[in-house]
Amino acid sequence: MKTKCPFKVGDKVRFTPSKRTIGLYQNIERFGVLAGEVLTITEIKDGTYLYFSSNKGGWPWNEFTRAATEN
Repeated sequence: MKTKCPFKVGDKVRFTPSKRTIGLYQNIERFGVLAGEVLTITEIKDGTYLYFSSNKGGWPWNEFTRAATEN
C-alpha cells in the first residue's frame, strides 16, 4: 500500500469493510472479525495488516475507521 497506515498499536478501530471486500468474502465473520466490530490493535504487520487479541485480523488498515474515543 502506498499510503501510510494512520493507526498505531493501541488504537481502537471499527471494521468497516468495503463493498468489494464484502463481495469477495460473503461470509466475512468466519474470519474472526465482524463488520462494525470495534477492536484494539495489538500488532501491525508490514505497515499494512492489522491484528487484534486472540490472533484475529490480517485485514489491511484501509478496511477500518478510527473508533470514537471515550472521555
